[in-house]
Amino acid sequence: MNQLVLNTATIGLVISIIGFEIGVFLRDRYKWPIFNPLLVAIIFVIIVLNAFNIDYDSYYASADNLSYLLTPATVCLAIPLYQQIEQLKKHKGAIFAGISAGVLTSLCTVWVLSMLFQLTHEEYVTLLPKSITTAIGMGLSQESGGYVTITVAVIILTGVLGNM
Repeated sequence: MNQLVLNTATIGLVISIIGFEIGVFLRDRYKWPIFNPLLVAIIFVIIVLNAFNIDYDSYYASADNLSYLLTPATVCLAIPLYQQIEQLKKHKGAIFAGISAGVLTSLCTVWVLSMLFQLTHEEYVTLLPKSITTAIGMGLSQESGGYVTITVAVIILTGVLGNM
């Protein structure tokens, strides 16, 4: 019976959604930034996979559908931006300067740390997209020859720490 449940096509999806819902509950109840639903879901998935000895490849194959939803979700971020188009136009110089400074700082930080820790090319390009959306970062890391799973973890960690 245990193998039947673990081999279903949606077990990874169910585990991920339960973890996320636990994260939403904790965030709403305690109002602490550390209870970011995505971070809680990741920790929950790791605990469940280890506790029930579920192979990561089996989990990933059944939760892969969630990654297809990242791109449309990212595109949906354009709606609130469009609604604030006048404010964006009004402050375009400050926005451009802020984005440029952030990008330059991020790239320089990754480069300096890569030199300091003597990272390989694969490790370096894995860290480069740390400050962009997960959907875009996954594609960029894969195209550059990086480790996509580590890129996703770094992007999420950067987002969670930036939100605190």
